[in-house]
Amino acid sequence: MNKWKYKLAVWMQGRYGMDRLYKGLLFLYIFLIALNLFLRSTFLMTLSLLLVVFAMFRVFSKQIAKRSTENQRYIAFIDPLKKKAMLTFNRVREYKTHRYRTCPHCHTSWRLKKKIGTMTITCPKCHTTSQVTIKR
Repeated sequence: MNKWKYKLAVWMQGRYGMDRLYKGLLFLYIFLIALNLFLRSTFLMTLSLLLVVFAMFRVFSKQIAKRSTENQRYIAFIDPLKKKAMLTFNRVREYKTHRYRTCPHCHTSWRLKKKIGTMTITCPKCHTTSQVTIKR
């Protein structure tokens, strides 16, 4: 078995390998396959197979600079979406105890304890003072 591992390691030298875009493509592939179990669409099946072929192409590619650029573009696209999703999830989860507001100047999100009334808040990022009203 160690002989096969060694041969695979030698073969993978100089190839790009796995990254966040690869993991995202595989997640999307699994999601489309699961969705296709219910919809039975040839289009979804073809799309999912193309996704996995593209993901494997990226893993075995020797064009490391191009694959790295693709990954950086994916990260620049997905990270703001992830941040916004986590903020929304936290808002829902902590609805009974906290309120979230944004700074009118730098648009930083604030997590405030649920104290009904008007309070003066100093932004930790831009150091401006703002009036915040929490109704309920």
